[in-house]
Amino acid sequence: MIYIATDSTADLPDKLIEKYGVKIIPLNLHFGEETLKEGEEIWAEEFFNRLPMEAYLPATSEPTPEEFVAFYRGFAGPGDTVISIHLSGRLSKTVRSARAAAKELQDEMEILVIDSRMVSMALGMIVIEAAEALAQGKNLQEILDRVEYVKENLVVFFTVGDLENLSRTGRLEEFPSCLGSLVNAKPVLTIDKGRVIAVEKIRGNLGRIHRRLLELTKERLGSSPAKIFILHAGALDEARRVEETAKEIFTTGKFSIVPIGPVVGAHTGPGAFGLVALAVPEE
Repeated sequence: MIYIATDSTADLPDKLIEKYGVKIIPLNLHFGEETLKEGEEIWAEEFFNRLPMEAYLPATSEPTPEEFVAFYRGFAGPGDTVISIHLSGRLSKTVRSARAAAKELQDEMEILVIDSRMVSMALGMIVIEAAEALAQGKNLQEILDRVEYVKENLVVFFTVGDLENLSRTGRLEEFPSCLGSLVNAKPVLTIDKGRVIAVEKIRGNLGRIHRRLLELTKERLGSSPAKIFILHAGALDEARRVEETAKEIFTTGKFSIVPIGPVVGAHTGPGAFGLVALAVPEE
């Protein structure tokens, strides 16, 4: 039997987890001495409600190899194959832990650990497409081919309230000096080869920023219909406004709003929002 597994930073909505039977291992959130497992002991709404009462953003950590071993044994057995897709190895050691567990379990089951080079719903989109291929009866190689296709063709653009959190936690490559100061401006960020990098800066109100994120996405997708996930870190109203603008720019497409979870939110800070998009063939 083939299983699809990922980690909680995929920010997958519960309805998709249930629909496809995706297996999720949680990452950890550390508020001082308190450790909470994402998606089991703390969720997005609770996290962003709690943040204003905290002096500092919490730290995060990956599951241990031992936790991964228990995780895999919890649903797979001899003769099974697990396609285990995780957040970028340049942003977390989660992939390293998964590979250590896969090596330990190699005589029990086949575990194929994939570095998505993405995070949040960009990772989630890859997982969904793999799970959809499995549900359609595709064989192992066809599922892996689909994963690689999605990895290479995803479009990701987002912005944050400020760059301090990403810089502090080492998740942002150096901001290009050619973009100058961010005073009265917002950064446009993307994920490239597993790294968070700055693309440009935008001056103006949030409506202008929404439109620029969508324009950049449209430039990449062209006229193709697309699946588009609109992400937000405790900024649902902004996400809804992005969706309204998206419907003006994309005449065809499927739009969904998804909250960014606590672990990713600990690095973006509150107020982040963005887009994850994938072109789909016209029927």
